[in-house]
Amino acid sequence: MKLRVLRFTDREVKLEVEGEGYTFLSALQDIFVDDPRVEFVGYNVPHPLISKATFTLRVTPGNELRDVLKTGVEALKNRLGELETMFLEALKRWENKS
Repeated sequence: MKLRVLRFTDREVKLEVEGEGYTFLSALQDIFVDDPRVEFVGYNVPHPLISKATFTLRVTPGNELRDVLKTGVEALKNRLGELETMFLEALKRWENKS
């Protein structure tokens, strides 16, 4: 994955994300959509065969964009860690049945 900052202001960041598509960007959006500090979050994949997409995040006035980004990335890491744990536990149960 490659990230390129297209726009960065006090309240908004727009990133070009290369090498990822709907799956990753949807998970990232889901993290931010529940944050009350977020005014807008969305992504655009112009075509499934093009590996460049854009991701936009805008925070409400009075909130620090960097803080919201950091919190969101940590939440995504935690969610992926939970997924890894559940997957490994399921794999162990399956192996023990064999």
